[in-house]
Amino acid sequence: MRILLLPNLLYNRNKGEISLKASLLQEQSLRLAMTQELRQAITMLQYNVQELSEFLYEQSLENPLIELGGFEREKKKSSNTSKSTRKQVENQMEIYSVDSTTIQQHLLNQLQYYKIDEEERKAASFIIMNMDGNGYLQETNEELSELLSAPIDVVDCSVELVQSLEPAGVGARNIQECLSIQLKRLQRRNGLAEEIIDDHFNYFVKKDWRKLVQVLKCTNEELQDAVNCITSLQPKPGLAFSSDKPLYIVPDMAVKKDGDHLVLQMNERNMPRIEIHSEYSALLNNSESEVASYVSEKYQHVQWIMRSLKQRKQTLLQVMNIIMEKQHDFFWGGPEYLKPLALKEVAEELGVHESTISRATRNKYVQTPYGLFEMKSFFSNSISTTEDEAVSTKRVKQFIQTLVGAENKKKPLSDQKISKLLEEEHEIVISRRTVAKYREQMHIPASSLRKTIG
Repeated sequence: MRILLLPNLLYNRNKGEISLKASLLQEQSLRLAMTQELRQAITMLQYNVQELSEFLYEQSLENPLIELGGFEREKKKSSNTSKSTRKQVENQMEIYSVDSTTIQQHLLNQLQYYKIDEEERKAASFIIMNMDGNGYLQETNEELSELLSAPIDVVDCSVELVQSLEPAGVGARNIQECLSIQLKRLQRRNGLAEEIIDDHFNYFVKKDWRKLVQVLKCTNEELQDAVNCITSLQPKPGLAFSSDKPLYIVPDMAVKKDGDHLVLQMNERNMPRIEIHSEYSALLNNSESEVASYVSEKYQHVQWIMRSLKQRKQTLLQVMNIIMEKQHDFFWGGPEYLKPLALKEVAEELGVHESTISRATRNKYVQTPYGLFEMKSFFSNSISTTEDEAVSTKRVKQFIQTLVGAENKKKPLSDQKISKLLEEEHEIVISRRTVAKYREQMHIPASSLRKTIG
């Protein structure tokens, strides 16, 4: 497989052109205090294309030397990639920048990629359509079972499926469950934060930090880290999709098939160009020292923003390039071929800290041949098979769900039998206890409770 980068986006992985790796992270991490520019550079890496556009606009209001040009258009450079392919990729990007999306539409779009039976699909669709504007579900599983005239185990599985969709936290019944779901979906989980939300939520709401330190037996610093983790979550995951303020999902990058090649393109069409205002820059040579000093300071700030933008672009391209290599089967076969991939694996290949990869993939979307995907969706945990191949826990859960869905309800499969079938049919070796753990996480009852009489 060859991965093609459009000519204006070419970069050299081997020459280590991401200076963020060397100068921005390793050297600066040795300092006791981070500079304002470093903090802003790291923040810029976290921004998606929409947030970055807003940031640049704010900077232009504060710095008179910044002049925002029009949005990037197709650059007239020679290319081995056909113009039609480039145009198709760019058009796909624009689709998501002009179409408003409701939370229901966003979730239903994800649901179509799951291989589930018709009864579960009907239940999941009903659950999605009955969420409120914040992404919350008002009905209990028992009430949903009555409304749908569906077995409670089907409803349990459907709710679990909906709660596994993006954005994390949808399908929760209250803010506590919403935050709990999000915490358990973090790539780097925070056990203390999970314990606070799951077991001591009242103390957290009351901001009774002294009591939390006492019951958790932790230090003030550990508690602060946990609280910071919690407050970074979104208590209303569906709010950005509300009808009175539609969400415009603009992908940061797009991957397109072109024959036996994959084309990767950065989305610069939805972001303004940053330029230096010529009239103000002429004042650098002003004889008045105060004027020259002010202009010089603002000029250096513009230069820093430009460097940071270049670093952000290079970082995202390198990260996505590795994702394309590691998730080769996904880009050619579809979501069912998604493989386990850890942040650490990508970080080690680039020679950067995991936090850099986490920031680079935060809240960013990629347009693929199979729809719009959040970058973090390419990362998941794994277990081993009999052939020492890695399989994501998500796929294992899907296998378990499929086995249970197809079982004889008069003679439901035991956890031990499911473990045996996973090994026989998929060469996946996991213990009975692990099967039970995954089953409980999906809210699938034990075999004794799944048995029907008749």
